[in-house]
Amino acid sequence: MHFQRSAVRRTIALAVTSGLALLTPTAATAAPHPPKPQVYAYVTSLDGHVYVIDTRTNRVQGLGTTTVGGGPDQVAVTPDGAGLYVTNALKYVSVVNIAKTTVTNIPFDQSELSPDILYGEAIAPDGKHAYVAVQNPFHGDKVSVIDTATKQVSATIQVSRPHQVVISPNGKRLYVTGDKGGLSVINTTNDQIITTIHLDEPANGMAVTPDGKRLYVTGNNGTVSVINLAKRKIVHTIPDVGTGGVTISPNGKRAYVVGVDNKAKQGKVSVINTTTDTVTKTIPIGDTLPTNGSGRYFLPSEVAVTPDGKNAYVVGSYGHGTPQGTVFAIDTATDAVTPIAVGAGDTMGVATGRL
Repeated sequence: MHFQRSAVRRTIALAVTSGLALLTPTAATAAPHPPKPQVYAYVTSLDGHVYVIDTRTNRVQGLGTTTVGGGPDQVAVTPDGAGLYVTNALKYVSVVNIAKTTVTNIPFDQSELSPDILYGEAIAPDGKHAYVAVQNPFHGDKVSVIDTATKQVSATIQVSRPHQVVISPNGKRLYVTGDKGGLSVINTTNDQIITTIHLDEPANGMAVTPDGKRLYVTGNNGTVSVINLAKRKIVHTIPDVGTGGVTISPNGKRAYVVGVDNKAKQGKVSVINTTTDTVTKTIPIGDTLPTNGSGRYFLPSEVAVTPDGKNAYVVGSYGHGTPQGTVFAIDTATDAVTPIAVGAGDTMGVATGRL
């Protein structure tokens, strides 16, 4: 079972002070250390905003919201932590300056009969380019390359039915899932496809390990495929994990995959030990379906881990038209789960970053 997403919003400001007080003509105090950057989780909502969660308190920032309109979906944080790129169902990418809460929209093909439909995205580690999967059966499927300096599409890479996009930690390779379970490997120096790796099924989510050696991919049957990127082939399959988004801890030791426990009728996060490629624990998310079968339960779609690895944030849906959005925060040390009310619609995309 795979769940699509859509949503958008966010904000934040940080003041750094420094000073030098002369105590005597020959001695001076050392300049104080600047405060450590704060970590935030950024959540897109179907109500058209990006919401900002302070990961210290798990509270939504009262003024920390940015309107991006339409149907915001996936969100990515720039490497410097200062900006966001949000894909939008209304054929544009919103670039958000977090501190200033300003939004610049990069338009895509908006023709009435054949508009571009935007899916996954990734930002290069050097912050110079953003890559967006775009499907358009009439005008051509592609990965659009955005120059982040000019905020314009500078190149396109032809890929059939692109969906998920991730980039290697060194920025040299782009991995794009496409038609019929193909995984395109792209050289980002010249934007050329090097090869295609066969997957057993189309991918719903994927994440590359921090060392750039392996790729974890989810599909509709709940199995996670582990790809050795040097050998360019699947080396492990892990059954009954999850069908949604996947992320890797900053130290590379764990993979977090969202899905549904079909027996309990409840959302879940499966935690994979990346050394053994086995599921070490399953964390329930949200309530179970009532025994009488009435009501709804939470369907997770995406997950993101903070840069320090201490918290994970899960977004998803109780069903379209949900009047109140929900994000679940997980303490990765204790597995304690905290629900956070966010916005006025389904929560669809999530990313974390320092500012």
